[in-house]
Amino acid sequence: MLFRNVYSCLLSGSSRKFASLCSLRSIKDHDAKSLCHSVSELLRARVPPPWISTALLHTRKPVCIAGGKVWQGTRSWDGGLSSTTRKKPSSRLRKDDEAEEENVAQNNSDTFECWLEEGEFFDNPYHQGRKIQAKDVGKKVSVSEPVISELNNLFGLTRAEALHLVRSPQFLLVADGAVLRTLYFLKDHGISREQLKRLPWILLQGEDILQVKFSKLIGPYLFNSHSDGLGFCHFSVQQIGKYQKWFNVESAKFPNHPNRLYYIAERMKVPVDQLTERIVKPKRILFMDIERIDSITSILERYEVQPGDILRDLWVYYHNPALTEERLRLATESGCERPKLWMCRCPDYIFERTCERYQSQKDLLGEKSVIEYLAERLECEPEFIVNYAHGNPGLKRAHVSKLKSQIDLLFSEGFTPKQIRASMRILLYAEKRTAQRIKKLKEIGYFPSSVTVLYKTPKQFETYYQSLLQKYKRSLK
Repeated sequence: MLFRNVYSCLLSGSSRKFASLCSLRSIKDHDAKSLCHSVSELLRARVPPPWISTALLHTRKPVCIAGGKVWQGTRSWDGGLSSTTRKKPSSRLRKDDEAEEENVAQNNSDTFECWLEEGEFFDNPYHQGRKIQAKDVGKKVSVSEPVISELNNLFGLTRAEALHLVRSPQFLLVADGAVLRTLYFLKDHGISREQLKRLPWILLQGEDILQVKFSKLIGPYLFNSHSDGLGFCHFSVQQIGKYQKWFNVESAKFPNHPNRLYYIAERMKVPVDQLTERIVKPKRILFMDIERIDSITSILERYEVQPGDILRDLWVYYHNPALTEERLRLATESGCERPKLWMCRCPDYIFERTCERYQSQKDLLGEKSVIEYLAERLECEPEFIVNYAHGNPGLKRAHVSKLKSQIDLLFSEGFTPKQIRASMRILLYAEKRTAQRIKKLKEIGYFPSSVTVLYKTPKQFETYYQSLLQKYKRSLK
């Protein structure tokens, strides 16, 4: 603690605080301003001399100082060295930050030279153009280039996938060497590329901790492979042992399965590894009565809820089974072909409004699809609507009652099916705004020959309207 306080004082330049700290340990002030033996050894190893600028502490490579003085600026992160960022002195230093050359030149009269690692990338604008890949400039990245390269070499991740995987700021607190050792460990134990993408937090755990957990995962009553139980690494070793004891107690209920997870995965028709990854948050399912789980799973199967939807929302097993079944029944009767589990827990007014929309869609379409309905109203082939919907998927998600009211409005104002087909974006805009714009244009004696003007941005429409208004005023003179 003393060393940490002394080091922060040196960085901040606070001589008053530093003197008070020294007096607490009876540190005498000699000509060389030496400290007591125990503190001086720490400072000699971890704190640079006062003629070294603080900015030099941010380098990853050695810094050469002219004048015969050389100090190795890079130290192992295992030593616990914690410095400050360039902007906020109280925050933690990114382990990938480089020295700011301009700031060092101002603060230190000695000349120096620092080297950047090939392919490194930073948020710092001072380093743009200095062997930094252009596509990485300005991105918030929490690891160094070797980690990105090994993610590609070991797991075949593209650069975009690797950057997305390590964007969590928690990677700032873990040394790159530790992340690399974890990568090699996971590769040696057969962890797949897809599983690593689903569980990026596994890279934050140390190799020694994972070694203990992996040896525990393949113990009796747990998992057949490391990949099946990888999600359990979210728990501590003590928690894993607690679940192992519980699985042992109830092992008689699952004579054909290692534990309840394999049984539940079989009932849900999902892979065991994906279930293990998801169940670590609603973990009460690990102790829940198996009859309750069977009952709710049977209800979901009866109403054809997709296994993937169940896996993404395991909280459904916490809900009232009777209410869950009732809502799924009402949604299905209203015309919902693929019920979602959020319907089972949403407020009553939201559920009622959703059922009304599905019921109106069922009444409008009958046995037709949305594509067939639009093709009939716009007097075209269904293939034309399908091709347009590929580039504008919102057309398929739009509610049929909205599409009907918008088409009825345009037809009543004199637009033809051909004009609507030329700009089908108008069908996705609000009916109220469309009616207001048509009325506003008619007041100055203008009727648009195309529906394009009706879905312009407010600024573009106002500019267009003002130009028409000026022409209209000149015509009255």
